[in-house]
Amino acid sequence: MNDRTVYPLGKRRTLIVFFGLMLGMLLAALDQTIVSTALPRIVRDLGGFQHYSWVFSAYMLGATVTVPLYGKLSDIYGRRPFFLLGIALFSTGSIISGLATSMEMLIAGRAIQGLGAGGLIPLAIAAIGDIIPPRRRGKWQGFLGAVFAASSVLGPATGGWLTDNASWRWCFFVNLPLAALALAVVWFGFVRRPRREEHSIDYLGALLLTGGAAAGLLGAVWGGTEYPWGSAVILGLFAVAAVLLGSFVFQERRAKEPILPLDLFRERTFSAAAVAVFALGAAMFVTIIYVPLFVQGVLGESASGSGAVLTPLMLGIITTSIVAGQLVSRTGRYRPVLLVGPPLLAVGFFLLARLGVDSSQLEVTRDVVIVGLGVGLMMQTLTVAVQNSVSRGALGVATASTQFFRTVGAMAGVSAMGAIVTSRLGANAVGASPAALSAALHPVFVIAIGLAAVVLVAVLFVPHIDLKHTLEETARRPEILEEAA
Repeated sequence: MNDRTVYPLGKRRTLIVFFGLMLGMLLAALDQTIVSTALPRIVRDLGGFQHYSWVFSAYMLGATVTVPLYGKLSDIYGRRPFFLLGIALFSTGSIISGLATSMEMLIAGRAIQGLGAGGLIPLAIAAIGDIIPPRRRGKWQGFLGAVFAASSVLGPATGGWLTDNASWRWCFFVNLPLAALALAVVWFGFVRRPRREEHSIDYLGALLLTGGAAAGLLGAVWGGTEYPWGSAVILGLFAVAAVLLGSFVFQERRAKEPILPLDLFRERTFSAAAVAVFALGAAMFVTIIYVPLFVQGVLGESASGSGAVLTPLMLGIITTSIVAGQLVSRTGRYRPVLLVGPPLLAVGFFLLARLGVDSSQLEVTRDVVIVGLGVGLMMQTLTVAVQNSVSRGALGVATASTQFFRTVGAMAGVSAMGAIVTSRLGANAVGASPAALSAALHPVFVIAIGLAAVVLVAVLFVPHIDLKHTLEETARRPEILEEAA
């Protein structure tokens, strides 16, 4: 089987396009966390401490609620225009954020960044499905998973270094040369021909989904921090989310071209993967947020030292992401890889739950490595399984939906765990003793063991479907392949 059969673009051009996709994913993933270590300096310069959490939340909300829209619209009109739109919006938001003279201006810039980032990660993964057949896709997506993991963990270190050695504004300006390079690669690498097909866009469904997701995420982000969980504001937000999302389901049943086709949930692989990535996203970000807190608050390490403990997590994820991709591509079987992940995840969290004031940083390092190995085995393997189970016409929306559930799981998990920690510390939240903080964090890692169990049950329901050696032909060829035809 020659390279042109396996890679319709040819190996060289496939590598070029893949490089552009990796740059786009790098931009979006890095900016999820890059401002975390710069925020104290930003607040000192701009004021507005009461808006502190919004610098992160505005980005995540914008990135999350737009994911399904990018996925569906790219299935209809192609990946290229929406990937370019995502880069343009992200760059505009970066400029606004870097030039911000107030917290309000910074938050607006972060929101615009998020609107662009919502397309970069899912469309990068979906575009891989357009140009690489399922049997070979695992090893390529393993590298994308490594980029995502490395960016998520390196973000805080990069932000801190730029803030200390240049200015916090460079946390945003540094995006621009990378964005320009990604824009050029995508512009010339993705060749598009105009289509004259008629489509009916479900604008009402898009509005209901965006509003419902935004209300629910706001409730999760504000609950226990801005407002008590039982307050009228939080309960009202969850009520609005329930009404809008219920209306969305009704709308999707009658829409000619739904934004999120409910038929996808009848596919066992997609439904099981949605549950798995939700719990996996929560578990991964619980580790990223609360392990450094344990190292700094309980073990007494410095802020930079507590952040460094995430490096082993990153290395664990990168290692098994690449290994899992190679195994799936060589064997054509993804279920064995998926089934190994949850037990590793559970063991890692079990060991984390046993940590206390007498533990060492070496023990923490061992535990997060095990968690990372479990996450890496499943993160991109689940995406390969989903992409292999749906039709080519639903590739974008299925891939984007997987990313959507992962992000929602991350935000919900961090918010819920934060509420648990806060409730256990009570009035002693500020300046809590190492023993008190250790006791407050203990249930976080115990519950995370439960998340690993949820992931295991979900992947047990993922059936094996043979991975195809070549791309399937369809009536409407993907835009990237049209020039190669």
